[in-house]
Amino acid sequence: MRQVSLFDDLSRPDKQSDIEIAKKANSKSKKGTPVVKGGGILSKIKLIRDNVENALGKYKDRYICIQDMDTLRKYVDTCLADGRIALDTETTGLNVFKDKIVGICLKSKSNKGAYIPINHVSYDIATDTFTRIDTQLTEEQILPELKRLATVKEVDMFNSFFDKRVIKHNFGIYFPCTWECFIAAKTLNENMNEKDYNLKFLHSKYVLNGEEDEFRFGDLFIDIGFDKCPIDCATIYGGHDGDDTFELSDFQREYIYYEPECEFSDRNGMNGASWCFLNIEMPCVDATIEMEENGICLDLDYAKELSKKYHNKADDILARFNAEFEPYKEQLDNIRQTGVKLDNPINIGSPKQLAVLLYDVLKVGVIDKKSPRGTGEDILTKIDNPIVKTILEYRSVQKLIGTYIDKLPNCVEDDGKIHCRFHQYGARTGRFSSSDPNLQNIPSHNKDIRPMFVASPGHLLISMDYSQQEPSCLASFCKKMGYEDLFNARFKGNDLYSEVASAIFMLPYDDCVEHRKDGSIDKVGKQRRNDASQYC
Repeated sequence: MRQVSLFDDLSRPDKQSDIEIAKKANSKSKKGTPVVKGGGILSKIKLIRDNVENALGKYKDRYICIQDMDTLRKYVDTCLADGRIALDTETTGLNVFKDKIVGICLKSKSNKGAYIPINHVSYDIATDTFTRIDTQLTEEQILPELKRLATVKEVDMFNSFFDKRVIKHNFGIYFPCTWECFIAAKTLNENMNEKDYNLKFLHSKYVLNGEEDEFRFGDLFIDIGFDKCPIDCATIYGGHDGDDTFELSDFQREYIYYEPECEFSDRNGMNGASWCFLNIEMPCVDATIEMEENGICLDLDYAKELSKKYHNKADDILARFNAEFEPYKEQLDNIRQTGVKLDNPINIGSPKQLAVLLYDVLKVGVIDKKSPRGTGEDILTKIDNPIVKTILEYRSVQKLIGTYIDKLPNCVEDDGKIHCRFHQYGARTGRFSSSDPNLQNIPSHNKDIRPMFVASPGHLLISMDYSQQEPSCLASFCKKMGYEDLFNARFKGNDLYSEVASAIFMLPYDDCVEHRKDGSIDKVGKQRRNDASQYC
């Protein structure tokens, strides 16, 4: 297999760009994956067989299906001898609390890629039901061998945040991961499109140089669950996932390694990224999973009260809105007679109807030349009109209702907690992000939302924030480079933002502080400090 460096210029004529590779894969996958329009389960299963055969049939001799204990034990023996495996799971869905495991994908250096089916089902036409196929190993049978596998020296996964939790919830053990391919991909190259950080695309781009197809789950298995897929088809797909993970990890290991004695002369200039991946990112994986597993409790009784309060508030604002454009009722009636569709009263949630109100009735004029009849918040905030202010107020309340007050209670699992997803490398800067739901975006200006979150029984909620984290890091870097003034100021107890302001404005430290020694506020010094904080 031909490899391409992460740092090659893919825009050169002899290389393919990320976009070209994606287009190539998409065009081929669409050609081999007809859209299912109607049809019963049997026709869909037949189509899956055709899809898998067309897309991955050439690989079927590379993979094995393990359905007996003797084969599994021998396979695990070889994995332990090899000292490194790749592991992936297939499930009925993405909710680790409600969905169940369907199969496990494995790969080691000396073993073929393997798929262990666990909960595949077959369809009975007579009863129109699905029953578990009995030629599969059970979770109870697999557990002892899975525990043995957990002792292997190196374990590669892609999105271990999901797979480790699936194994925990289905087998009751916390499986290790020593190499997270997704985090490694982010560490090595943070500048790709977010959607391209998936196993198939990365393997195609870096291991295969975009020369072969990589079919995603949806390309092959259409709209039925993986548990309903034929085991022989699942074996090819699952085995391929194990191979992809193992080979992508091989590629990444060419760049991520750390040799402390070669700090300034390492082979490919990646010692810094390697150190960060091995000493910061990988240890954070388990902490991130623990946060997701722990979740946070929601006071459902308080949420109900809050919902009633804010729905009443929205109704009051809507009534005020309807009353405010009462003087314009005749104009609106005239516009309706011209054939323009307008509710009566106007639908405050309809951009088209609001555009008629703003630009044809209120005559506010063009605010944004690029969007001459726009009704977005950025445009409305520039219009000084009481009706517009009411629209903005209504939207603000509806956003709180839809994003937090009514949505969050529906995200609570059976344990009474919300378990969001934390994306360890969610931003290009390396910062965390979260989703499903986003718990890093709870409004601070609204005093009603945060009390929805409460501590678990017998626990406390503690709020913490770093004090001057950025200038403290800057001080450490300065010391390393031989400039110790800022570093020393930190340990004298000085305000670091004021220290930076003192250096920028070339003024004494005491002229750049927010509070004078007597405790009074120095407005000029505060402004200088605030200006300096923008540089840290």
